[in-house]
Amino acid sequence: MRVRDPEAKQRRLLDAALTEFGERGLEGARIDALAARAECSSGLVYTYFGSKDGLFDAVMEDISTQMVDQIPLMPEDLPEYAVRLYDAHAANPDVGRFVSWYQLERREAGAASMAAELITDEKTGRIAAAQRAGILSSRLTPAEIVLAVQTIARTWFTLPAATLAALEPTGSDEARREIVRRTVAALLAAP
Repeated sequence: MRVRDPEAKQRRLLDAALTEFGERGLEGARIDALAARAECSSGLVYTYFGSKDGLFDAVMEDISTQMVDQIPLMPEDLPEYAVRLYDAHAANPDVGRFVSWYQLERREAGAASMAAELITDEKTGRIAAAQRAGILSSRLTPAEIVLAVQTIARTWFTLPAATLAALEPTGSDEARREIVRRTVAALLAAP
């Protein structure tokens, strides 16, 4: 007798969709292809997520939540937090590709991920609290700090290879990690 496991099927669909959407974006991805990757029927996408768009948004919610769980913001050591973000992007290239597609295809007003908004609000709140406690300088706003740290950590995965080679020609992850660490530390240093 087959055991039904809807949570496992949803997880497989989310994982398959991350890869499929990362490769092709929302418009290029096909439900039948991602269902085949997940070893599920195409109809389960509609059952669990309502539509391809619903699945696309669910993937964003899922990866946003996973990133926070795996890499909590550390206001007391933002250079190390940035390095951990860099490492996560290096280890999960599908996430970076998916996020790029999400930014391109969800630019219209009101389409932002609710989880991402809540997570960003929580991060800026923690930065603001660290600033009030004197742990971080108030030279930049909390939003500017969050934006800068995340951008610095992710830059190595968004720029063309020729640009990266000009910035750090060895291609060494350790060298790039150190650049991330030093850049964030310099950004946060008191003037």
